[in-house]
Amino acid sequence: MKKATDSEIVRAYQELNSVWKVADRFNMCGQSVHERLKKLGISIPTKKFTEHEIARVQEVYTEGFTSGDGKLDALCRELNRQKTSICRKAKSLKLTNTKRLNSEKKSKEQATITKKWMKENEHPQGMKGKKHSKETKKIIGERSVESQNSFSSEKREKITTKILQTRLKKYGTLAPAPEGNVKVSWKQGWRTIGGKKKYFRSRWEANYARWLEWRKQNGEILEWEHEPETFWFEKIKRGARSYLPDFKVIKLDGSHEWHEVKGWMDQRSKTKIKRFRKYYSKEKLEIFDAKWFKRNKNLAYLIKEWE
Repeated sequence: MKKATDSEIVRAYQELNSVWKVADRFNMCGQSVHERLKKLGISIPTKKFTEHEIARVQEVYTEGFTSGDGKLDALCRELNRQKTSICRKAKSLKLTNTKRLNSEKKSKEQATITKKWMKENEHPQGMKGKKHSKETKKIIGERSVESQNSFSSEKREKITTKILQTRLKKYGTLAPAPEGNVKVSWKQGWRTIGGKKKYFRSRWEANYARWLEWRKQNGEILEWEHEPETFWFEKIKRGARSYLPDFKVIKLDGSHEWHEVKGWMDQRSKTKIKRFRKYYSKEKLEIFDAKWFKRNKNLAYLIKEWE
């Protein structure tokens, strides 16, 4: 579709009296139509927000959205208002979230635009095609180490917590990166058990998963999950601030309990379990250690692929 002329846009606006309806007619962005009308000296009257419009703005902003996902554009069309007008109203209502993420599509578009600009223009600080010298790199490294060493224990814990939360959100687990991106020993690694590909940190952990799958197949339990949920200790400011149980076991009556496989109980593990039982007292946790595996060593003859 060819680009609309100024006269076509003006005539359409006089007919429809709506920037968004004009944008729909010519398959354009409402903001572009608004800017062209302004440049042509066309008066676009402003109107006060009604209670209904304010309620809709509050609803959309409270529900949340990512830049570029289309929700804000849809609201503009619904209210027949410019995006800048709605954003200003949201800001006046203190609804604006400056940390709102971009949608994947929007991020890719911005990355493409930035790369194109950097390719066609000089670096804003004149560094295009240049690299830091060894001396500069050394200075940057020393300052970075100095800065990190100045962090308080509380700040370090805060950074660590954020890293763990990000990894959990991105991969759905606190396990290392997917197979092929991390070197592991023969004791730990990715295994497929019961149709589930999971990262197990030891042979005992993998064997216990096989035991749970055997119980499931024989109707003794309803289901089992490996590391499905992380429990955070919000009141704790230092030390162990979270706990990720090895297994969630769903019993036949629909209730659940947590199972932890531990070959060696170090002090940090003891602290995590102690805090879990304190802050999540309604959750049931059972520990399976070396003694349990020794008592049940005959499972190796019963369960296939036992290690």
